[in-house]
Amino acid sequence: MFSMRKIGTLLIALSFSLAGFTQVGMGQWRMHISPNSAIDVVEGNGVVYTIMNNGMLEFDLNEGEKTVWTVANYLSDVSPSALAYDKGSANLLIGYENGNLDIINKNTVYNLPAIVQSSVNGQKKINRIIVKDGLAYLATGVGIVVVNLSKREIRDTYNPTTSGANFLDLAFFQDSIYALTEAGVYVGNANNSFLADPGQWKLMPNILDYTANGSYTQLEAFEDKLFLAYNHEFYSGDTVFQIVNSSATIFLDEIEIYGLNGSKSNLLVSTSGSVYNYDQSLIQIDNVYQYENAGFPDPQNVCIVGSDYFIADSKWGLIKAKNAFQSSSISFGGPRYNSAYRAKWIDGTLAVANGGLNGTAPLFSRKGGATMVDDEWTSTVINEQPMLQGTDAWDFISTAINPKNTKEVAYGSYSAVPLVIANEGVVTDTFVFSNSLIEETGNVGWGYISDIEYDSKGNLWVANANAVKPLKVRTEDGLWFDFNVGSAVNSKITGRLLIDNNNTKWMSVIGTGLLAFNEGDNIDDASDDNFRLLTTTTNNGALPSASVEAIAEDFDGNIWIGTPEGMRVLYNATNVFDASPGQFEFQKLLIEFGENVEIVLGTTHITAIEIDGANRKWIGTASSGVFLLSPDGLAVERNFTAENSSLLSNSILDITINQKNGEVFFITEDGMISYRSDASQGDSEYESVNVFPNPVHPEYSGPITIQGIAYNSDVKITDVSGKLIYKTISNGGTATWSGKTLDGKRAATGVYLIWTSIDDPEFKGRQVGKVVLIN
Repeated sequence: MFSMRKIGTLLIALSFSLAGFTQVGMGQWRMHISPNSAIDVVEGNGVVYTIMNNGMLEFDLNEGEKTVWTVANYLSDVSPSALAYDKGSANLLIGYENGNLDIINKNTVYNLPAIVQSSVNGQKKINRIIVKDGLAYLATGVGIVVVNLSKREIRDTYNPTTSGANFLDLAFFQDSIYALTEAGVYVGNANNSFLADPGQWKLMPNILDYTANGSYTQLEAFEDKLFLAYNHEFYSGDTVFQIVNSSATIFLDEIEIYGLNGSKSNLLVSTSGSVYNYDQSLIQIDNVYQYENAGFPDPQNVCIVGSDYFIADSKWGLIKAKNAFQSSSISFGGPRYNSAYRAKWIDGTLAVANGGLNGTAPLFSRKGGATMVDDEWTSTVINEQPMLQGTDAWDFISTAINPKNTKEVAYGSYSAVPLVIANEGVVTDTFVFSNSLIEETGNVGWGYISDIEYDSKGNLWVANANAVKPLKVRTEDGLWFDFNVGSAVNSKITGRLLIDNNNTKWMSVIGTGLLAFNEGDNIDDASDDNFRLLTTTTNNGALPSASVEAIAEDFDGNIWIGTPEGMRVLYNATNVFDASPGQFEFQKLLIEFGENVEIVLGTTHITAIEIDGANRKWIGTASSGVFLLSPDGLAVERNFTAENSSLLSNSILDITINQKNGEVFFITEDGMISYRSDASQGDSEYESVNVFPNPVHPEYSGPITIQGIAYNSDVKITDVSGKLIYKTISNGGTATWSGKTLDGKRAATGVYLIWTSIDDPEFKGRQVGKVVLIN
């Protein structure tokens, strides 16, 4: 069984090209993958293919065109792990970490999910693909799977050992097939029709058992020789063996090896810092030990096309090199790293914190943070920042954008440098215990900033975990204040922080509850401060859990929270400080089904909540993907999962929304992906009305989008004579038209006018745009 996904020429032009990368259509997804994480590279029919951690780069050698393939545009899965090209059939094969397999031929993707869907126990990752005589041999953790490329079906499965070994690599040498495990090499007769029988395989003798200190990693047949790579647990302790008469002799020693490739008449060895090229006599003829205008190589594999090396580098992406002195990067727009933990969007700027936590402990990541403005990414990598050199800075786990200057982005961390300010990607300020009021966590010399947020005046509010005074602020003028918010939250782990439209700060205190705080008119005067701690206790908040993991404010001023035990909403949030006990309870969202009453989303573990331009609620969960709820929260309009959409994972870490165009960014355990929704922020001034596509060509069947109009407008489409063709109501500032008339027929070729009105007696309606339909 296989599924087929056709990729037409027009669709490639619109969706696959790098220019199209920035023009996400309504209802479409796009991946945000790093161009720096290359894993493997092959060449086929004048095209170089490079797999990345979350996608693939296609580079046409003749045209110089670059195309990015991801799960958002027709790849079948997220994490490629193996790559091969069969010149005879012009098939490109992509294997994935979960065992999935794509066969691509003439821009058509054929998915073969037999391994991933099988009930066989074991690690299903496809480690290596070797093609021979129209058959693809897949080295996996559940055996050697043989695929008939012409029929696109599984032909056979070999298990050279009954011990459940993980097969890492394969090689055909002379009349034998060799299968590599971490412990050694199994060999069988390549012409034997009964290789499914483990008894037809033998463990090669005279291959030393080094498994106590490392493992074998790769096999490669080159000319009349067979090579075996061994990875030692110590850095630069690896060895490449040459197998002669079933005995292994050392070819290279004391290196850090990543890849072997017998490319045509050259043996290419990828190591830490170098690509070595050996001729047929095994004489070294070249060494690419540096990249021009870049850094030292970290090659995973390499192929030769003509006189050029094409190197898949884990730090620099796809590199084209003549030698160590002539090279260039073949890149595309994307963040430096695929990993992300938190994200926020304000007025054209997306900020991402690339660190993370292991429970409540740091991950010890130096990936820093990144911003995207006009689809251009700028990274703030800890090791590359002069102000962070020589410091014990780690794990950016929170971020905030200054609304008064969106070039200024703050990052909170769990490290010895707990707060960092960057301007256009360059760190300009750092705050530690000696120049701020930030308090140490349990680790001496470290601070834990769980969340940060700028208010409308440009003051930066800080949630300082494990502090006696966990809520602090750095004013626009650079002054620091902290606040007495009760002993119940002292020295507790803080979580999310939200500033609502009444300037009230809502801060979660893990295991304790939700703090509401307002500093009054004077930030430096404690006498007008107000605070209230809401807990799981009845008449004091009635939270479903003492650990609030998500906080959001909707257009009506209601506060929505997500917890490990479900979601609740506080309707009288403006009165939280003045209301009597029982009047500031978080409410369940109840739906009646006949005689039964159910709570919306029940006890689903909620990790993120974001409000879109139509006041709808995007709900991220720990294991159930994303739910889109109606403005009142009582109806589920959509449920995106990794199984029914391009969502990378059902485990959602964070959500943020570009409110101008409705693009929703999902931070998952497997990276970041976004979806262009049908709602955006309303604009009663109509300063940036956009109608797209325009003109609408005959082959286009998607929605025609009208964006940048007033909130929840009545929208009418007429012809130039004023005849009503279609009408709808916008989602926030976005309306869509299918291109059909009220009776469901495709509208005729012509010019159509777009009119909007709102429920306001002083607003008489106006024409906001026009669109051309071509049939």
